[in-house]
Amino acid sequence: MKYRTAMSTLAVLIICCLLIPISVMGQKVIFEENFNGLKLGPSQEEGVKKDNVWTKEGPKGWTIETEFKPKKGAAKLPDGLGITEWMGWSFADHAWWTQTAGNQGRANWKKAEKTVAIADPDEWDDEKKDDKSPDDLVSFNSWLSTSPIDISAISPKSIKLSFDSSFRMEKPQQFEISAKFDSSAPIQIFHIIPDETKDSIAKVTYKITGKKEDKATSEANVDFPFTVEIPNPGGAKKMILTWAVLNADNDWWWAIDNIKVTGVGGANVAVDAKGKLATSWSSIKSSR
Repeated sequence: MKYRTAMSTLAVLIICCLLIPISVMGQKVIFEENFNGLKLGPSQEEGVKKDNVWTKEGPKGWTIETEFKPKKGAAKLPDGLGITEWMGWSFADHAWWTQTAGNQGRANWKKAEKTVAIADPDEWDDEKKDDKSPDDLVSFNSWLSTSPIDISAISPKSIKLSFDSSFRMEKPQQFEISAKFDSSAPIQIFHIIPDETKDSIAKVTYKITGKKEDKATSEANVDFPFTVEIPNPGGAKKMILTWAVLNADNDWWWAIDNIKVTGVGGANVAVDAKGKLATSWSSIKSSR
């Protein structure tokens, strides 16, 4: 009788284990980056001159693309106009960036750790030539992309991106994140725009789930971590993620740090072609 009771208990435990969602059993970290391994060099044009505080060279395989789009009726950006450190996305020591930019809330990003990735059209605009600022002539558009991330062992529609970030919202800037799988076109997975009536309000849209939320930004409120779901297709081998600051003028900043990508599958759990647990009752019994 005791033997049957023990067997019944074992059966319940095994069945319960099999009912645990695969996202709990198999979630694993497949990519992380905090930028602290970057070799920083001296400042260029910024007012606080220091060594070992800034670089344009990201982690291996990462890329930066920047376009200064001429405004209607304006000439293109003259060579050298705009603060060198902030001509698109860059990497810098958080404490130095806060100091040289005059803070303005940048120091209130408490989750930043040493080196961070920064797009700062506010600081970029702090230079004039012939009485013209950069944003009189062009808009700031810059894209920061990861190296290809191996997702070949990850179940479809199971990837999540989490990261810490800091920003203050102001018209007309917009932020977005896109994901590119293998040779397919990028898809937008995350979008932030300013509110039409109060541009310090950031209107956030998670494109995959349709979830929307508002974030009130101010000098005191600049710390915004996010978790974003990514619909990785079945059979995809590589994924590239891109953070973009678009259509910006003299519009504060967006900075990111502590990036983590997780997914279901890999070495932690066996799954079949449809992403289900590849474990049966008979295989459990035969292993006893």
